[in-house]
Amino acid sequence: MSAYIEKLQKLVQGEIETSRDLLDFYSTDGSIFKVTPQAVFYPKDTLDIQNLVRYINDLARSGHKIPITMRGKGTDQAGGPLGEGIVVDTTRYMNHILEVGIDFVRVEPGVRYGEVQAGLKKLGRYLPPYPASLEICTVGGAVANNSAGEKTVKYGATRRYVESLKVVLANGELIETRALDGYEVGSKKRLESFEGDVYRELDEVLVRNWDLIKETRPHVSKNAAGYALDAVERYGKFDLGQIFTGSQGTLGIITEITLKTLPVPSKVGLVVGYFSDVREAGVAVTKLLHLRPSALEIVDKNLIVLVNEQDPLLLAGLIPAELPQAVLLVEFDDPEPGLIKKKIASAKVILEKHTYHWVEKEDPDDQARLWKLRRSAAAVMWTIPGEAKALPIIEDGTVNVALLPEFFERAYALFEKYDLKIAVWGHAGDADLHMQPFMNLASEKDRRKIFDLTDDFYKMVISLGGTTSGEHNDGLMRSPWLKELYGEEMYRLFERVKKIFDPAGILNPGKKIGVTVEQLKKLLRDEYSMKHLVKAKEQVNR
Repeated sequence: MSAYIEKLQKLVQGEIETSRDLLDFYSTDGSIFKVTPQAVFYPKDTLDIQNLVRYINDLARSGHKIPITMRGKGTDQAGGPLGEGIVVDTTRYMNHILEVGIDFVRVEPGVRYGEVQAGLKKLGRYLPPYPASLEICTVGGAVANNSAGEKTVKYGATRRYVESLKVVLANGELIETRALDGYEVGSKKRLESFEGDVYRELDEVLVRNWDLIKETRPHVSKNAAGYALDAVERYGKFDLGQIFTGSQGTLGIITEITLKTLPVPSKVGLVVGYFSDVREAGVAVTKLLHLRPSALEIVDKNLIVLVNEQDPLLLAGLIPAELPQAVLLVEFDDPEPGLIKKKIASAKVILEKHTYHWVEKEDPDDQARLWKLRRSAAAVMWTIPGEAKALPIIEDGTVNVALLPEFFERAYALFEKYDLKIAVWGHAGDADLHMQPFMNLASEKDRRKIFDLTDDFYKMVISLGGTTSGEHNDGLMRSPWLKELYGEEMYRLFERVKKIFDPAGILNPGKKIGVTVEQLKKLLRDEYSMKHLVKAKEQVNR
């Protein structure tokens, strides 16, 4: 154990561990990269994190820079929680639900999302932006990524539900964020502290560059790329928590989260359409959106075939004899049952025109079986045998929903160009498609192909006015394309924001800013697996 770690252990209550097996475990997440940390820290509380940050910040000032990277359960598919310094895992101790109010929940970052959701549902409440990985992932990870899911088309991403945050800044100061009025912002700007510096400098950035910020924002319904400068000022309020949300621990360390909750819908209606043409499915989506569905999800033929190959019984009775090219699941959860019926009737009219078959299900058990079409996707992709694995490298591109048909066509053309076996699923209502081509990380040919494909794909998404990440954030995988996505001037603004919040560059460096493809090539794993997630899931199911 190095001298700095021995000294750090005397300053904190939580454990610092450096065993080779543990460091190897924390060197991967759901991405294709491997970055081995120097140590793993399990903080007991916020004070532990403050003491860590103060110490590391002092070391950086003396020329010894040790990165601090926050981590939840490792479900991130872009390498966001990978770091070569100290990885901080809050799931061991900082994993509590602190308070449940009438319309809010206050939690520590290491609590499992599924645990919070289950507790809320007993009280008739829930968090609508839940990600697909909710049974494993942490709430802290969801906030760090501005995660979203199947309900986002109606209810929005995590950002919309963040009421307040407690955050440890890069010098160890602890602050609390909430939406402030002009008088309150003025008071913050007069503080003679690092918090005051942050408010003063960020406010100046926003005032001087507001037109640029608005002009360069991707034309999409959800976006997790870059820093959310456009969200800090909303509804006449200034909310610093909005820029921490989605920043992946690069601007501050979140130690407490208060989220707004909503009532659980009393009734849900579901209609499913089967399409003989993917483009027709895209056209139908643009029409169905006018009905304000609570979910509008898609899976393509490739995924259906893969699921059937792995588990023929899983989708038994759910697919027509004529295998569809695409399937749309359209859900409505309006509080008035009559309105749900009216919307489903309108949805049927649209589906009659564009599908060769559709079904409606009112029984919750029947609905759950049909949702297997969509929710089985990730689980099946992880378990397919063979050397070639489904790699999360182009799995979060998002465009304006009006361009969904073209998005499909151009994506499939890329798959043909690179001769790839691939499956597509995702959030059709937000035109956010998850695509994972089957490639072998042990093959030099495939390793070279990875970044040619990603470059072609992200340039295509950007040319459509879209974003490289709708909900999974930049991490390592997508950071090299941020400059092309936002432009040189806006990218320089991101660099300035990073410097404002993290002058010494100790908070999860190598994410969002200053990342190149050449750097990523050196971090590729030799093989791809999700063993750490299997272990995490086993822990949940005990």
